Amino acid sequence: MRRWLVLPVSLALVLLALTLTVLSSPIAAQSPQPLQYIHPVPGAQLVSPHTTIAVRQGDPVAPDSVQASLFEVSGNLSGPHPGSVLLADDGKTVIFKPDAPFAPGETVAVTLLQGLRTQSGDVVEGRVFDFAVSPRAPQATDLQVSMAYELPPEALAALANPAQSAGVAVPAAWPSGMPVVTVTAQADGTGDGYTFLCLWKLVGGYNAFDSYLLILDDAGEPVFHRLISGFALDFKRQPNGLLSYYLNGTYYVMDSSYNIVDRWSAGHGYYADNHDLQLLPNGNALLIIYDEQPVDMSKIVAGGWPTATAYGLIVQELDPAKNVVFEWRSWDHFKFTDSWINLIGTRLDFIHGNAVEPDHDGNLMISSRNLSEITKINRQTGAVMWRLGGKMNQFTLYNDTEFFDTQHDIRRLPNGNISLFDNRANLRPAYSRAVEYDLDEVNLTATRVWQYRNTPDINAWAMGNAQRLPNGNTVIGWGSAGRATEVKPDGSIALELLFGGGAMSYRAFRFPWHGHPMQVPRLTVTCPDATTTLLKVSWNGATDVTAYRVYAGPRTHPTTLVATAPKAGYETEIVVRDMPNAHTYFRVMPLDNLGWEMVYSNEVYAMKMYMPIAAK
Repeated sequence: MRRWLVLPVSLALVLLALTLTVLSSPIAAQSPQPLQYIHPVPGAQLVSPHTTIAVRQGDPVAPDSVQASLFEVSGNLSGPHPGSVLLADDGKTVIFKPDAPFAPGETVAVTLLQGLRTQSGDVVEGRVFDFAVSPRAPQATDLQVSMAYELPPEALAALANPAQSAGVAVPAAWPSGMPVVTVTAQADGTGDGYTFLCLWKLVGGYNAFDSYLLILDDAGEPVFHRLISGFALDFKRQPNGLLSYYLNGTYYVMDSSYNIVDRWSAGHGYYADNHDLQLLPNGNALLIIYDEQPVDMSKIVAGGWPTATAYGLIVQELDPAKNVVFEWRSWDHFKFTDSWINLIGTRLDFIHGNAVEPDHDGNLMISSRNLSEITKINRQTGAVMWRLGGKMNQFTLYNDTEFFDTQHDIRRLPNGNISLFDNRANLRPAYSRAVEYDLDEVNLTATRVWQYRNTPDINAWAMGNAQRLPNGNTVIGWGSAGRATEVKPDGSIALELLFGGGAMSYRAFRFPWHGHPMQVPRLTVTCPDATTTLLKVSWNGATDVTAYRVYAGPRTHPTTLVATAPKAGYETEIVVRDMPNAHTYFRVMPLDNLGWEMVYSNEVYAMKMYMPIAAK
């Protein structure tokens, strides 16, 4: 027998109303989703007057919920700040751009009203916070500042008056004054590609530098060179296949034809520092900034200077539209007393960041020379995850007697370990090394698994890097020691280069590379006697040339093949004898590694017994 449950009409109506209420409850009744990232950090001090305000919950944001009216921003000196709002390329970061900068020294109050939504329909929490603006606007620090803190006075004096080292003379086609590069250990088992350097040297006063972007083959011969007037650094191939280098606050990006196709500068009114640029797979860029600020050190350390200038470290991530989607500031996380430098002074480079590295888990690692510390940063929240080395070290060290000191170039390796260049500027005995550690980030242990210490010791008090290659070799740039070494896993040397004339390269690299210059090959011709014509041909930046064909004839655009010669270094000399005509035009055609003709050189007209009198 089927039984029916009969409810009073009034109770049934109540249950029905409750059911409909639950089913139709608005999303706003749910608990709002917390923000993962807020910039500036609530309560932050010394913020740039040109800062934007950014928030991120972590999930993709519904674009139609991004409204400028959600941000109420006001400075206690400058008053309300209207502005525009945008959703960054990541689809998660909402950026408010004030229409005008904030006033120096003021406190800014920010109210983020509840109204942002994720694409899944969740409401993002609102927040109320404030931050304090720096009393001074950002300005360029003279690298020249950062270099001065790395190079002792006697080293700067040596650069200003370098002693020329012995070595192979540079090709005549190079700019005058080009530093000599000498191969001191011949290539044996090197990795694929070429050596990349940016040699620089003082050519006058303290701020007068010449720099040379160089790609060298294993014989030390240039494949590409470019003279840069000024202090250029960190010439390298980026993961996207483009080349980059730093000059005067900007990173320049070049394509395979050596044309500048992009530029990266810091956001929020800052000037990018010269130490590192990392281009990321999503098109974003990581760079670092030295932030010069006035600090009353008498309130921090006994004997501190009340009007000191201190240099903080800022890490920025910019998207392709050059919006700042992430900013991390040392002012929010580090203390002055974390540093090893003497804090009794007027100019305090107490951190001196020199590398930023995207980690395998999506977070970031930074290297701070004057903390002797590697720091891992949560890329979503900006929180410090751990600190390795230095006064605030959290790790137990195994298989070594002491941690690194004044290091450079933290990198995560494909095998999961980390590598760095250990300058050891403050340790004794005085030697530098490349070193690899196995990190246990759960139990906070660091085990040294490999190192390279040269015999005899090399003491590089500043700069340097260690690049692990796919074949297991490691390229070591010895920075201020003026040399580069490629070593095999067993410590034997695959290639070594010595830089003459007091030149240095901040880093040294090896990369596979195919260059296709827009300029045509350069040909010069002389006639040393009645039967001999000497041709010299070079093609700056071309990597795939294996040989040159020489075409000659009595008229322009000659088509008669008179010689073929293999490429021999940067500048190939070709001798042609017994030309039948006293007046001859020459041009040269390079051949690629498949034997295909590429592009004609310039055309040169020559007369026997005379130098060329015209060129087209």
